Amino acid sequence: MKVSIIGSGMVGTSIAYACMIKSIAGEISLVDINEELAEGHAMDLNHGNPFVPSPVKLSGGGYEHTKDSDIVVITAGRPQKPGESRLELTGDNVRIVADATRKTLRLCNDPLFLVVSNPVDVMTWAVWKASGLARSSVIGSGTTLDTARLRQSIAEHCHLDPRSVHAYVLGEHGDTEIVSWSSANVGGIPITDFCSDCLERDICAKNSDFDRIFEETKNAAYKIIEKKGSTYYGIGLAVSRIIQAILRDEHTVLNVSTVHEDFEGLKDVAFSVPTIIGRRGAERPLPLRLSESERTGLKKSVSTILHTIDRIREQLQEG
Repeated sequence: MKVSIIGSGMVGTSIAYACMIKSIAGEISLVDINEELAEGHAMDLNHGNPFVPSPVKLSGGGYEHTKDSDIVVITAGRPQKPGESRLELTGDNVRIVADATRKTLRLCNDPLFLVVSNPVDVMTWAVWKASGLARSSVIGSGTTLDTARLRQSIAEHCHLDPRSVHAYVLGEHGDTEIVSWSSANVGGIPITDFCSDCLERDICAKNSDFDRIFEETKNAAYKIIEKKGSTYYGIGLAVSRIIQAILRDEHTVLNVSTVHEDFEGLKDVAFSVPTIIGRRGAERPLPLRLSESERTGLKKSVSTILHTIDRIREQLQEG
């Protein structure tokens, strides 16, 4: 199976590296406007083939390298600057991802698109519109990484393996995202009950600090950008996990962004909810039991995305 990654910056190459060391795909192509950069990264990665479980065929250069791809990952775009919101990237990046989509479709027969460029929910909608593909064939990385950050923060608070924590960040991958605390659980036990039990047993002397955990989750990327300029390792691992679920037809539940036909009355807009992922792409979102405040928060978050989409419709048509 072939994966092409458009954009050979730190995010794109981190995705390629993560896919390679996990032997997820048999062939990986890196594409960039700077073709020599893409080719150089491919050469560098190729030299690691003796050390991975299964050797991977790697190539790099221009769009011709996307030919016959099964999955096309779009990471291209202007990076987020310190203090800048993801939505402020929109004007520049919508042109980039729409152009990448059209160029790729001339060389690939019905690929799945995996969108990583920010603001990812708006870019996912833009790729869906520019491609004319089914909703299931266009997936955004969405709040996959935010959800991982949330689980890690809860795990650190509760002294647990983060893989035993089940909690989801919903809505926009951005400042208006929300946490569904009403569905959060540890081993099937609601998180509030788990924390109460710890207090009663004197296992934990701290009260549940859900607000602090949420703020840590929401602001994590800003702190990383402030400290080292950009984020890439975490998203590289997150996207490789989505690719694995697709290529191995795992039917895994992941918190990705898709353009919903109708979710809680929200239509034709991309945002994140737990979704079954397999070889056909986004198979279906899972129904959620949200509290009234969570439902209100989700609708507010999605309205932010819709407002931005309305601003780019004309721009996308002009492209």
